[in-house]
Amino acid sequence: MANLTDTQLLAAIAKANNELQDATEFRDYKHSATKLLLDGEPLVFRNLNQLKKSDEQPTKVDLNKRVYRASASAKSASHAAAAFPDSFTKDITYNRLVQTFKVSYKQADNNRLTYENILRYEMKNALMSLYLDWSAANIAWLNTNRSQVATDSILAFDDTTNFQFDSALADRDFLFEYIKSAMRANKYNGMIDIVGDQRTAALYRKLAANGRTNADNTEYQLPNTTLVEEPQMALTADSVSFAWERGTVGMTTWNELLNRRGEGSVGSNQGLFTTMADPVFSGVNLDLHIKRDIADTSGSAGNVQDVVDEYEIALTYAQEGAWLSTANETSIFKFVQANS
Repeated sequence: MANLTDTQLLAAIAKANNELQDATEFRDYKHSATKLLLDGEPLVFRNLNQLKKSDEQPTKVDLNKRVYRASASAKSASHAAAAFPDSFTKDITYNRLVQTFKVSYKQADNNRLTYENILRYEMKNALMSLYLDWSAANIAWLNTNRSQVATDSILAFDDTTNFQFDSALADRDFLFEYIKSAMRANKYNGMIDIVGDQRTAALYRKLAANGRTNADNTEYQLPNTTLVEEPQMALTADSVSFAWERGTVGMTTWNELLNRRGEGSVGSNQGLFTTMADPVFSGVNLDLHIKRDIADTSGSAGNVQDVVDEYEIALTYAQEGAWLSTANETSIFKFVQANS
């Protein structure tokens, strides 16, 4: 097989992306938590990504601090404010996940699968492995970044050990009404986004099915909530979920300028720097680097003189919640429903 030119190779990559989901061997989760976090990107991040030019450059956001001042009871000719306004800054932390794979030209020549076939399946393996790691990181981030500060409502907040709202077994059929009450008690009054484990999702569907024609109508509590089921959340005896007001939590992705510009060629010393549109997550672009080299692949069904293309896919992302000046306070709350 002749070496593919840059344009042929990029066309093959585009084709591989479009055929990502096409076999039971490559079935995958829906990655619901990741998609919900990405949905919050426009409201949380706005134009912050344009400020970041390199890995080394920190990205910060400047915010005004909310300060309570007691109201006076009378006017005064010599009134004087007690203090000037206050502000604070927060860092935006970016993370990176990288997948690599390689394709041999002479292995392809010796195989019933062509170079394009091998590329397609290696691309699937790399992307699906990346998605698993990304979703696991996002679920862990929600748990790590749940608020440790909250006001009690119908549900009491455990602010000493587990940092969560606990709902008793007797209140199981009112979980989502109580979630909304807890959010309102903490001054979150808008649409509530919820990421739930499979037990929480099953309860949500059960309560939704108890409509107005049932003797016990429980669907009234579900409006103004959106729940996504996340099967990658670990199951316990209790039902676990994370909730926040829509628009206060989100996730963004970022690409290095060199990749955005496009640089080099596959066969050159530096290789080819470019980006590729992710085939599953709309609006996400991945950094892609490809380099070509000579290798001895005779031990792997190749040849002592083989041409090998090395691929690197990199995802750079940041999750953030609405920034608050109080230590350990976020807009993400954990809810645990007892089932026994």
